[in-house]
Amino acid sequence: MLAARLMAASLCLMASAGAQAQSDYPSKPITVIVPFAAGSGTDVLARTLTVAMTQDWPGAQFVVDNRPGANGIIAAGAAARAAGDGYTLFLTTNTTHSVNPYLYKSLPYDPQADFAAIGLAGETAPALLAAASAKAGSVAEVAALARQRPGALNFAAVNTSSLAATQLFKQQAGVKVEIVNYKAAPQALIDTSSGAIDFFFGDLASGGTLVRGGKLKALAVLSERRLPGFPEVPTTAEAGFPGLQIPIWIGLFAPKATPPAIVDRVNQVMVASLRRPEVVRALNAGAVEPRPTSPAEFATYVAAQLQRWGKLAKDFNLQAE
Repeated sequence: MLAARLMAASLCLMASAGAQAQSDYPSKPITVIVPFAAGSGTDVLARTLTVAMTQDWPGAQFVVDNRPGANGIIAAGAAARAAGDGYTLFLTTNTTHSVNPYLYKSLPYDPQADFAAIGLAGETAPALLAAASAKAGSVAEVAALARQRPGALNFAAVNTSSLAATQLFKQQAGVKVEIVNYKAAPQALIDTSSGAIDFFFGDLASGGTLVRGGKLKALAVLSERRLPGFPEVPTTAEAGFPGLQIPIWIGLFAPKATPPAIVDRVNQVMVASLRRPEVVRALNAGAVEPRPTSPAEFATYVAAQLQRWGKLAKDFNLQAE
């Protein structure tokens, strides 16, 4: 009887301590791990969002921790192993949570079992980018050029989305091209704008400035509809390639053991920030459509995207290069 009372008292104290810790949250800076380099589209979104969240959450501080490499595997593994105390979050994309599970036989993380979904930030799609001086001015012209010069054209790839887009293009157009892997989008964009790389299926969050500045041209976006910020760029369906679509989503996670109360609190602030007009404008400028959700809605969305990419991987035999 005494032991039972002591155990009950201990559990009450632990619950009280946990509640107190959550009520004081955050009492130190929150690290947001990003699986891509500074200047990448995901990095730009992370910095835009965390700045807004500090305005909606007095006393909160965020530190963006870029950990690029291995198609996001390094960063995802680190985030999965982090303490579930709310002080490590993971802002990532379909690369780590939808595509990698089908490209790699073994991963140091499980995209569903190791993470707690906080919320969807937004959706976008890659664009087929080329130097402003490139002769090809459409997807059809790129395909024709690739047929004339089998295996001679080179395409940059910086993550599984750009890799999948290139492989999908190869199959849709029936062509052979050379894939050149890069560690980060900024260098791939520089080489594409200079002509050192012929083409790049890259995101407009990082490449949009070069497009607007006349250094790059966007031939089409791989989405069902035209993207915000770039209404003049046609979809691949409009360009004659209706099957050439690669959905990209960006969302926020926490390690699985993170208390639901903390997950909910971060989500509330995230949703409020994503609805700020200045944040909507900033994301739209990078061709990202904000899509605020609840944690439960995002978890369902992630599960559905995993299934969607499983079908894409099977139908188009997507493989890591």
